[in-house]
Amino acid sequence: MDEQSIRPLARNGVHEKVIAYLADKPRGRILDVPTGQGALAKKLHEVGFTVSCCDIEPAQFLVKGLTVEKGDLNGRLPYGDEEFDYVCFLEAIEHMENPYNAVREVTRVLKRGGTLALSTPNYLNIERRMKFLITGFFTKPVSHERFLNACKGRTYGLHLSPLGYTLIRFALEASGLKIVHLTYDMKKPKIIFFKPLTLFIRLYTRFWSKDKQKEYWFDETTSKVILEGGNTLIIFAEKV
Repeated sequence: MDEQSIRPLARNGVHEKVIAYLADKPRGRILDVPTGQGALAKKLHEVGFTVSCCDIEPAQFLVKGLTVEKGDLNGRLPYGDEEFDYVCFLEAIEHMENPYNAVREVTRVLKRGGTLALSTPNYLNIERRMKFLITGFFTKPVSHERFLNACKGRTYGLHLSPLGYTLIRFALEASGLKIVHLTYDMKKPKIIFFKPLTLFIRLYTRFWSKDKQKEYWFDETTSKVILEGGNTLIIFAEKV
């Protein structure tokens, strides 16, 4: 395989939104973890960042001119404290056996005032809420046969921790990060069919007391980005 065959870990639109957000930021050291084959790392390098790459399977990395180190986000990353100005942590937290440790690690290696970019399936959009109502789960069940064959017996090939926005926000804030921007990959055309339901949810929650609305973070969880957003939620946070 060569660079022409590099496959992004993320859905269409995710890398583009991250690059666009970072476009006007000062250039500096950036960690891409997990980097996969290096699709995002290559783009970041091309726009002027000093890129470090890390993955639990470094052998799959394909980008010439960049190096990759082995690292497991369930343990400790092979970097010192506050080494990076930015960390890209895309399509990863849902694969972690210990997502809270992973957040602590990406925070540890991030400088004060540095920016974390995180993406994950948007488990709280209206379509997924309806799927949960019908099926009782946020992510597809996996048979042991598929685990052994398709995932080759590796747990990180599965969505082990399907965390919604509220738990991710908690994990970030508990580690010393403050969310500064939310967006999503691409608009889902099918969301339009759920418009009456989203309007009902917003109307219904308005009857809750102001204290309850604040307690359940309805300003965020019923926003267009989360309730009507795409397949992927993209979060930018700063280390405070």
